[in-house]
Amino acid sequence: SGINAEYGVTSRLIEMCGERKLAAPLLNRVLEKCPNSQLAEDKGQFAALLKVIKQRRSVEDENLSTAIKLLARTTAESVQARKWVVKYKILEALMQILDENTVVKGTPKSAAAVISNSALVCGHCFLDEALCKKQEPEVVDLFLKHAKAEKGLVIQQNAAIALARLAKSSPILLERLRQTRGLEILHSRY
Repeated sequence: SGINAEYGVTSRLIEMCGERKLAAPLLNRVLEKCPNSQLAEDKGQFAALLKVIKQRRSVEDENLSTAIKLLARTTAESVQARKWVVKYKILEALMQILDENTVVKGTPKSAAAVISNSALVCGHCFLDEALCKKQEPEVVDLFLKHAKAEKGLVIQQNAAIALARLAKSSPILLERLRQTRGLEILHSRY
């Protein structure tokens, strides 16, 4: 079928995102027609996504935005996709993006989308309680920084979801959230 033929080139398009500007718009067109279940089955695409994420030039890079949008789509529904995000160390790269960047009013939309979707993917991965229990307490500070963002920004909600999943799964992380007055901040905002 047409979808399967187009889907077969997804990994190569992702790889090309690191090489050429035109790959991101082409990949977006393929993704519009490809069911999330098919996207999650391609192990090669996750290795290619990691390459794109590690080659990022800035959070305003369209290729980076496309790669993280793909991650958000697949990790929302697929346990296997979430496992690959962890296995291929994409989660670490996303947390590095969150550590190095913040969203404020006036942040370009493309950069805000990359940062917000990075937090969203982390939140999807934190559905795995075992993964949450492996996180260091400082991860709470990272997501709390984004949850404190100006009211009305998408990053605020995505970071709060990640924090809630972390705190729910780990008493150590819940205690860190209490110590940093994060529960009060989350309660006052939501």
